[in-house]
Amino acid sequence: MNEMRLIITICGVIGTAITVLMAYKAIFFVVGFFRCRKFKETDNKHTYAICVPARNEEKVIQNFLDSVAHSDYPLDKITVFVVADNCTDSTAQVARVFDKNGLKVVVYEHNNPDERTKGFALKYLFEKIEEDYGRQSFEGYFVFDADNVIMQDYLTRMNEAFDEGHKIITSFRNSKNMNQNWISFSYAMHWMRTCLTENRAKGVLNQACRIQGTGFLFSNELVKDGWNYTSLTEDRSFCTDAVVQNYKISYCESAVFFDEQPYKLRVALRQRLRWSKGHLQSAVENCPKLLKNMINPKKNFCIAYDCFFLNFPRHIESAVRKIITYALELTIAIMTAAVYGWIWGFFVGWFTSRLKSWVSSMLIEACVFIKYHQKMEQGNVWKRFFHIVMFPFFDVIGRWTMYIAVFKKIEWKPIPHDTVMDMEKLKNH
Repeated sequence: MNEMRLIITICGVIGTAITVLMAYKAIFFVVGFFRCRKFKETDNKHTYAICVPARNEEKVIQNFLDSVAHSDYPLDKITVFVVADNCTDSTAQVARVFDKNGLKVVVYEHNNPDERTKGFALKYLFEKIEEDYGRQSFEGYFVFDADNVIMQDYLTRMNEAFDEGHKIITSFRNSKNMNQNWISFSYAMHWMRTCLTENRAKGVLNQACRIQGTGFLFSNELVKDGWNYTSLTEDRSFCTDAVVQNYKISYCESAVFFDEQPYKLRVALRQRLRWSKGHLQSAVENCPKLLKNMINPKKNFCIAYDCFFLNFPRHIESAVRKIITYALELTIAIMTAAVYGWIWGFFVGWFTSRLKSWVSSMLIEACVFIKYHQKMEQGNVWKRFFHIVMFPFFDVIGRWTMYIAVFKKIEWKPIPHDTVMDMEKLKNH
């Protein structure tokens, strides 16, 4: 029995230690709430390629191209590359016939049913760019999803950051359909939360911001050997590999783009399962490399440390520790004839823990709402309150999909997009 109590104590110490090791994130939250990095205007216009993997996106691809064509950035400095990835619709044709303001659009078709992730589409695209243009012929590369829409000054704002010498830059992700229901609202707040609690401060403190799937720019030197990230979460692998190579990742909040969010629970569960599986794969692949960086004096310890905990599967570690603790506590309760007391204590403790988690999550979202409410599409006050109350459930979904992903084989499946954003609405946003 003493041995079991010792193991319970050790589990508690481990949990406390991990909490302390991650307490630095509170600094990011405080700094980010009050400060954000800004970049100087420049007349130096760099040459960029915009990369758009698109699978069955005929409904929205033109909307994205429209937003680029109406950009205030010189369009002769821009080439849009669309890779129609295993499409069964007219995505490629819609992109090929696009002709507005002289915007150059190049379309490639990738048809390989064994290579269906966004990472494989990008890998194929960069191979084609090397064949036809040479990857070094463009100074930088943007990555967008086909359902995205950019603000008119987006490219100009990102160019300002790039011109200051930043090699990787991410931007502010707004939402096209935030008010559709609590699911789309939760997604939108999820992206904004990352901007407020991480990227703003990391940009100020010159750390590595978090790239999340789309809306980012990087220098051509990062793809001199092509795109090599084909996992379920290629963005996290790319980000981590950049950190391992000592790159810093900047954040430009004045560069705003819009993204369509899932609004059906079935689709959200499918996407969160894919994210969770990809995060687990990333942890196995990247945590050992980041640990090596942390003890290498030639590497940036702080950036590697933060990126390690970004990849660290804390939900899984916490679940394993709790299962061990609860099993031993129940065994001791049975041996000491105190089962009913243990059951009551378990449920009280579980309820208290969940309540604290729910309230803290809502408070953080309230801070996000306060900071970014002017950027959000206006909506009914009571409806917004209900959405904020529901947001913690979005995190619960993320935690449980992580548990399921440990045991379940996950394959990439496309997320349907059909929200077209009016260009006049975009100009007035």
